[in-house]
Amino acid sequence: MSAFVWVDRDGRRHELESPAPIEAEAADVALEMEQYFDFLDSGDRLLRAAARAAIGKLQPRLEQLRADVGSWNEHAIAATRAEAAMLAERIDRLPTMIADVLLVVELHSEQAQLLDAKGDTSDTPARMFAEPMTAIQRRAIAACASRAAPIDAVTRGEAKAWLDAQPRFARGVQTGDGWFAWVDRNGHAHRLADPLAIEREVVCIAEELIRLRPALASITPADRLYEAVNSAITSWERLSLLQGDLERFDRETEVREDAAWTAYAADWRSKRNIL
Repeated sequence: MSAFVWVDRDGRRHELESPAPIEAEAADVALEMEQYFDFLDSGDRLLRAAARAAIGKLQPRLEQLRADVGSWNEHAIAATRAEAAMLAERIDRLPTMIADVLLVVELHSEQAQLLDAKGDTSDTPARMFAEPMTAIQRRAIAACASRAAPIDAVTRGEAKAWLDAQPRFARGVQTGDGWFAWVDRNGHAHRLADPLAIEREVVCIAEELIRLRPALASITPADRLYEAVNSAITSWERLSLLQGDLERFDRETEVREDAAWTAYAADWRSKRNIL
């Protein structure tokens, strides 16, 4: 969207990001006009004529400024609708963009049922573990290419054990401080052992954006559209930060693994020399 160009009373051109300069000049012009109104009732004919002439010169500028504010409002609405359309298009692509993260979160939300059932004294845990693997587990297994997938006849418990051995889906229960520093959307600091908390917030933000999608339609009234666009921008900025956090987690994991293998190799060589 092109910038809004405005020319002030001195002929200077400006590219505006808000109507504040127009409104400021309109206030100045109105104040100048008010200074002459006291002379309109003067008994001095020359003073009355001068006041009328001054007001006559200022009035067209004030009307032009009011028209400029109207033009700015039209420009702002058009720009907001264009931004809303762009955001709507991005939101439509969002499920595909976060498909990997969404699958991890769906899998572990489902797996939580098994973890919760472990403390049950009835036959429920055994029955749940013996059930055929779920559709989500099947999708997760199909997404793994690191080693041969289990046969279709495996149980839910067997599928869970197999997936827990896959780095792509292995997530532990956070029982203490981890090694990865992360700050959630509420400003709370965490030390994570795996990225599941980040992935869950990614899905939460994505769901918020998808709920906003209808309000970004072209038929939405301007006031509601402004609110929806601002909310969507804020959520999208948070989503971008979270994606950066996940990338940082991967980088730091690789650094830790490299350091661990380097230390292991050095230890092995030192012991080998002793032998």
